[in-house]
Amino acid sequence: MMGLLKNLLISASLLSLNAQVSAQSPATPVLSLYCEDDKPLQFYDENKKLTGLTVEVVQEIQRRIGNRDRIQVVPWSRGIDKLNKEPNSFLFTMARTPEREQLYQWIGPILTIEYGLYIKADSSIQINKLEDAKKIGLIGVYRDDIRDQTLRKLGFTNLDQASSVASSFKKLMIGRIAAYADAKKGVSITAKLAGYQASDVKLAYDLFKNSLYIAVSKNTDAAIVAQWNSALEDMKKDKSFLRLLKKYNEQ
Repeated sequence: MMGLLKNLLISASLLSLNAQVSAQSPATPVLSLYCEDDKPLQFYDENKKLTGLTVEVVQEIQRRIGNRDRIQVVPWSRGIDKLNKEPNSFLFTMARTPEREQLYQWIGPILTIEYGLYIKADSSIQINKLEDAKKIGLIGVYRDDIRDQTLRKLGFTNLDQASSVASSFKKLMIGRIAAYADAKKGVSITAKLAGYQASDVKLAYDLFKNSLYIAVSKNTDAAIVAQWNSALEDMKKDKSFLRLLKKYNEQ
């Protein structure tokens, strides 16, 4: 009987010790994965399933590293706010710029996007240099997006900030603005969302191009970011990343 009691006390002590060690060991943190609805990078398909190029890239990275945290679709401004304030926050897909370089950590690149200024197909507006665009009237931009931030940095004061690119397209078609900024590969999608056709507009001026990444909050463990980047590099090496690019007509 005394032997049994002794064994029970030892077992209880070991369980207590293990509990203390577990409590002191840093657990793998829950990652907050945010994206906006922005076809073809991330969007809901006809079955209401979240998909898209970057969504599939993120999901494949998660599969490879054993992460099961949920992707949340939020407005871009909310995603930025989370990224700026909360550790272990991810936001995609974001253009990597000199101004943002030190604000976040980066996973990528995922894709390079070219942007341009678009006007109505029957417009007579001529834009031969960037300074011309500052004099044409209002230019529609997606609020706080790379287009908005870059043009403001370049001294544009004639920007009309909208809650979506499709909203800018609509404003262009009804004559409220003179032009709008869009990704070249995104025009047909923007037009459809706005209820028009891509042929209703034409490219007036090439703006710039930029690489898109998954942005990670600055106070996230760098080892986590390195793990994600390593998995992405493996995807590029084994051609699975290329297959996704081809699936979404980005290669």
